[in-house]
Amino acid sequence: DGCGRTPFETSGRVRSVSVKVGDTVFAGTVLVRLDAAELSAELAKAESDLATQRAKLDEAKTALGNVYTGAINDLNSAYLKADDAVHVKITSLFTSSGQSVYQLSFDTCDYEAKVNAGGERAAAEEDLKKWKSELALLNSDLSETESGEWLNAGRTHLNLVKGLLENLNKALNADCILNQSSLDTYRASLSTARSNVNDALVALSNKEQAILSQKAAVTSVEVSEKSYEASVSTIKTQLAKTVLVSPIRGTISSVEAEAGEIVGANAAVASVISAAELEIEANIPEVDVAKIKVGDEAKVTLDAYGSGVVFQAMVFQIDPAEKIIEGVPTYRTKLQFTEKDERIKSGMTANIDILAAEKENVIYVPARAVVGDDNRTFVRILEGNIPKEADVQTGLRGSDGNVEIISGLNDGDKVVTFEK
Repeated sequence: DGCGRTPFETSGRVRSVSVKVGDTVFAGTVLVRLDAAELSAELAKAESDLATQRAKLDEAKTALGNVYTGAINDLNSAYLKADDAVHVKITSLFTSSGQSVYQLSFDTCDYEAKVNAGGERAAAEEDLKKWKSELALLNSDLSETESGEWLNAGRTHLNLVKGLLENLNKALNADCILNQSSLDTYRASLSTARSNVNDALVALSNKEQAILSQKAAVTSVEVSEKSYEASVSTIKTQLAKTVLVSPIRGTISSVEAEAGEIVGANAAVASVISAAELEIEANIPEVDVAKIKVGDEAKVTLDAYGSGVVFQAMVFQIDPAEKIIEGVPTYRTKLQFTEKDERIKSGMTANIDILAAEKENVIYVPARAVVGDDNRTFVRILEGNIPKEADVQTGLRGSDGNVEIISGLNDGDKVVTFEK
């Protein structure tokens, strides 16, 4: 009959009626609004909470950046302490008979230390040169992975120097050495060097833990931010349902609501006579009708013109009562062509694709890759060459055979779609 009845999806008190019988309206024209003061207040609070959470995330990321900067400072400080130990603190413990050829400047019965000490110092000096060259390449934009690699490398360099100092300490404190006051100065200097190097090692280990801790803090705030974003999105969706708009272009034929009245969900409060002459009527099974709503766009092809000619339409009415067809509950659904077209004739057979929902930039997998039972839904991903089950939460299912993955997978994961 070309008449669309427009119901609210939610119940509430009518705040305003924007049209009257006889008015010409277009698709999207506001007809009736429900009182949304409470929802508006909830939205304001949710948006304020989200802004606060985003500020916390900025603070957490800034703090993480500061920790990374601190790691760079600690690495440079560690190098300076190691260099001071080798080139200042222990120089008096050696005599040199040539470039990088060292011998102990005191006698010891620790034969192994006596033989190895010179070579260990020369090796430490070469390693310090290498470390200095590495640090020259260090920049301020450290990632978590890079910071771990740099800190591990720093500990390796420090441990080489620490080994030299420990062996010198054994040589200076061997049982056979007399308690000569002349060696006390050596011992004091060596003790300071050992303490400085140990402090540097502790600082690097603490910094690595600080990075991991702050990274976890950032992740935690990011999760909270997504939760607040979801709350804002939900309230906006609820607010949108308090505004009733015309699904088609046409003329208002009836208005059955007044300001201050309480209307129920799915109660028609206005009717629009289509300005177009023809509409499509389809009986949609109950398993599919829950996926569509008034206002959904559709692509229509007519058998008379083949699949290459596509017409645009929109859902403007879904009957609330079921109709049994061959034992299956169906719901009569009407669609309106959005544009007049002389090629459309009464009685033509139509094929309809309704766009029930659409998302972009999502992770999706073939439906055959998703396995589900009563307790869980999962996919199999490859870690190396070994398949591993990963629990997932699914979302939209496309007509192309793909399924949206809301959580449980990351970009780049290799998903098993079939097994031989």
